[in-house]
Amino acid sequence: MKRSPTGLQRALQGVMLMAPLAVSAGHLGAVVEGQWGGDQMRLVIGPQGGRLATGCADGSFGGPLTLGADGSFRVDGVFDQHAPGPQSGDEPARHATAHFTVALRDGLMTLSVLPDGASQAQVFTLRKGQAVKIIRCL
Repeated sequence: MKRSPTGLQRALQGVMLMAPLAVSAGHLGAVVEGQWGGDQMRLVIGPQGGRLATGCADGSFGGPLTLGADGSFRVDGVFDQHAPGPQSGDEPARHATAHFTVALRDGLMTLSVLPDGASQAQVFTLRKGQAVKIIRCL
């Protein structure tokens, strides 16, 4: 007599059928760490989060960071923008909470930074391991 599968057995069969899809995506659960550079931006991601620097801004966000099945993640952090041109040493940067969205595709990272109150995100394309010389705000 053939027994029909239990609910747990059916669930496990479903997971096993879906596993190749998750693995083929190549990103699910991958931890993002390392130095990324390009577009006059440096981004260093470690177990505690990320720190970025551009010519006129600095930012950070917490971690650890893991990618979703689509090769992306979204995290909130802070983004400090400095005014261009001469400024006094005690002039504070514009400090804002920001939303960071990262997408990894074909060895490139697309980083979108949307500070609170901004109407449009700043978008950067970065490559892992690329060193970048940052030229501060002119």
